Amino acid sequence: MLIEEILIIKNGHESYGISTAEVNQISRVPSLMQMPLRPAGVRGLCAVGGNIVTMVDMNLLLQTKAIDLQNDKCRILTLNDKFASNALLVSEVYNTIEVQEDRLEWIDNENDPIIGIYKYKKSLVQIVSLEYLFSRINRLNIRQNEVKSGRVKVTDSKEEDENRFLIFAMNEERFALNIDYLREIILADVEYTDVAGTSEDFLGLVTLRDELISVIDLRRYYGFRSTRDEKNRILIASFEGKKIGLLVDRIVNIKNFATKDIDYMPENFQDNMISGVIHDKSSLISFFDTTVLKEIFLKHQAYIDSQSDDEQNEVEDNSGELEVIVFKLSGKEYAFDVESVAEIIDNADKTKIAYAKENIDGIINIRGQIVTIVSLFKKLKIQEREQEDSKIIICNLKESKIGFVVDSVSDILSIKSHEIRTQDDRLFPNVLHLEGGKRLVLFMDINNVVFE
Repeated sequence: MLIEEILIIKNGHESYGISTAEVNQISRVPSLMQMPLRPAGVRGLCAVGGNIVTMVDMNLLLQTKAIDLQNDKCRILTLNDKFASNALLVSEVYNTIEVQEDRLEWIDNENDPIIGIYKYKKSLVQIVSLEYLFSRINRLNIRQNEVKSGRVKVTDSKEEDENRFLIFAMNEERFALNIDYLREIILADVEYTDVAGTSEDFLGLVTLRDELISVIDLRRYYGFRSTRDEKNRILIASFEGKKIGLLVDRIVNIKNFATKDIDYMPENFQDNMISGVIHDKSSLISFFDTTVLKEIFLKHQAYIDSQSDDEQNEVEDNSGELEVIVFKLSGKEYAFDVESVAEIIDNADKTKIAYAKENIDGIINIRGQIVTIVSLFKKLKIQEREQEDSKIIICNLKESKIGFVVDSVSDILSIKSHEIRTQDDRLFPNVLHLEGGKRLVLFMDINNVVFE
């Protein structure tokens, strides 16, 4: 092995040397993107020169204390050739020197990253083999074309002014409803009670937990073609203490949008058919909230079941309710608290992480943010089956974004206290008794499932 020049790295009283032939550039430490459930030695991901690379802590690989990122002297080394997908985090870059062979003593030890000792002035520099060093961790490769702008935008939803929307489809066009007005989502395969003299878009009344709710076909309301499909859903919307069901083609996503990406239309725009538009990448999504809902309620006021004050107070008493997202894994239904859900997306190709834990499917890049995909199938020892319409539920767990591939998303429901049965199980503390006990759904503690 021939080394002509080495870069000396200081770590307390120790000095290490790396061949400069393996170093591309030296730079200050950029913003670190946390990667939950990451392999030992990896601190996270960062953006360098338009690429996402793995930040590897040299100290951790040498089995010493992790490098303090607040230390002004620490640097990252971007590397060449087969290590180019990594950036090596070091405590301090000291100097670059030419190697004199008579001062270099090689060490023949296959089980140690230190392959030589170099005498430099009054100190000894330990020559490190990156080949051996990186064999201790997982190599992580991110496709470069996933970073479009050359910069990674790291956002914290808690710090941004955002609005959350449920995105759904009608006639292949996307619409959105502000989730503040959404009570729950139910299957469209229900029995309707006809009401004489109603408009064309009025489907009838449905019974939901002993409450009569009027349902309109939102597709007909907007002048679209109305077709029956197993993906059809009814959105139960609430406005000024009253509820109405809105039949749509299918649910697409739940997503947060920054206020700057939301444009409201002038009052009475297109007869109050939309409240405004959301700028979502290169497309626009029509959305509705107060203005449109008010219009829908006014047009169907005569058909909306009136209730006495006592009944109304009973319906609006939400004490003990739990908002859940229901999904399927291998045909069986499960649920967890919807508050953890950031968004729902279509299934996507994942970048594998070599030697990662068996239940880690890989990572995906969503708008510059790295999301670790955890397999619920493997965690729960459920047989996995490929599904064309699989979804990924993205959650915010312990200040990290983690995704789960599921067969399909069934509903978003408000569960009342009498529908919840507790059990002594850390992973599944509750069983949801829905539809009068005819439909049983296991409610999981998603934090315990992921991190235990």
